[in-house]
Amino acid sequence: MSDMEPVTPDRALSQDEILTRLRALLQDILDLESADSIHPKARLREDLHIDSLGMLDVVIGVEETFGLKLDSDINLFERIVTVEDAVALIQDPSRSGSRRA
Repeated sequence: MSDMEPVTPDRALSQDEILTRLRALLQDILDLESADSIHPKARLREDLHIDSLGMLDVVIGVEETFGLKLDSDINLFERIVTVEDAVALIQDPSRSGSRRA
């Protein structure tokens, strides 16, 4: 992922760019050979088998990759069910009380 242009406050990412970066991040965290199973409707817990500790890795990875400070509210984990939910949060972090770092 190091060859991707960094996220900056003056450069908003499209949904496709966010999805591409998120898929690469999840592929790395989950140690998958391919990102084929990581699609917008994939459920993080049920389909990708991400447990609570894995979700912490995802949160840290998203914060670092996208320059966000995510709300530490435990309900965040309940609201982010699918990859699509995560993309929406990254695209508009203010929806959850999160912000750009």
